[in-house]
Amino acid sequence: MSFAYTITSCELLSARQSKPGTGMTQSSVAEPKHSLAGVAILKSLPAERLKRVEQSCSWLRYEPGEPIVEYLDRSDDVFFLVSGEARVIVYSMAGKVVSFHDLGPGDMFGELPAIDGRPRSASVEPRTSCLVTSMKSAPFLDLLQAEPSVLEAVLRQLVGTIRRLSTRVYEFSAAIMAVAGRKLYAEMQNIRAKDIYPDEEVKAHLVEKTFPKSAEDMTLKLSNVTAAFYGLTLANVGERFGWKEADAVSKSVFRRLGQLKTKEALELGVNLPRDSRAPILVFITAVHSASPEYNFEVLEYLPDEATIRVFGISRYDRIAKALNIERHLTWPELLPFFEGAADELSIKCKVNGELKELGEQGRYECIYRVTR
Repeated sequence: MSFAYTITSCELLSARQSKPGTGMTQSSVAEPKHSLAGVAILKSLPAERLKRVEQSCSWLRYEPGEPIVEYLDRSDDVFFLVSGEARVIVYSMAGKVVSFHDLGPGDMFGELPAIDGRPRSASVEPRTSCLVTSMKSAPFLDLLQAEPSVLEAVLRQLVGTIRRLSTRVYEFSAAIMAVAGRKLYAEMQNIRAKDIYPDEEVKAHLVEKTFPKSAEDMTLKLSNVTAAFYGLTLANVGERFGWKEADAVSKSVFRRLGQLKTKEALELGVNLPRDSRAPILVFITAVHSASPEYNFEVLEYLPDEATIRVFGISRYDRIAKALNIERHLTWPELLPFFEGAADELSIKCKVNGELKELGEQGRYECIYRVTR
């Protein structure tokens, strides 16, 4: 059986009964006096001030296998690791370690609940026999207010934690994207299994230069192809039959696209209420599946009035600019899309568009409002 000990007034206490804020059973084993002089955030304190801090603390000894603090625990004590090694751990729902940070002598931990009053964000477990000092949240906060040097040290530690976690998030995201990219390549290789290249050298060259590196890369390339078909078709219609006809074709295409995307949403089981909200939902499903350059923000979502802000890059305006046909078309171009979605569901409503930006490289912002 492993034990942790709380050393208070030179007495040895059982760890399971010595956690801060709990009852403690004492034994008569004596321990030498310990100091917080090695704690990093307290190094600026004069000896007399440090002694007063030590007097406000409890001294605890933990052995491997005995958690010092546990995830989501409601205690708010702050801890200083005097000797030994410990590890900060976050567990997944499956019980696997998904993140950790090692602690050594002089490190502080557990300060977040003392500052914000929320539950513990991680567990801390000893890797070796550890001597730990705990301080109640109230005297800790008093110390920060009274000693600017300690406050600065704590802030520096918090900034370091944020930077470390930011790096972990980036590394994790990059790893996920790398796995997704390999999966995408494997899936596409299955689709392309019947392709026969002139030789392996040509195949390797083309795959390296042109094969999508990620799902995002592939989606954007497909989006560019769609935009090219749209723009070139309208340019051809305008040159042969007049620009008024080209504008009419553009409106018809978007209206029918709204109807088509509504049918697809229904087939996928999307719940479309028969009111002003439905065209907004249809548009969001279209963004998910076919319009990656658009971002959106739903501003109002009521049965009689629904409003969405669409921003980002308009591939349609971008190709229209490139082909020099933008001035011949009606903007905002998505009004007929929302109208087509409403038509498909037999919803009687009015759609308005307030164009905010139609800038270089297709920069786009528009507020679309659907009312009944």
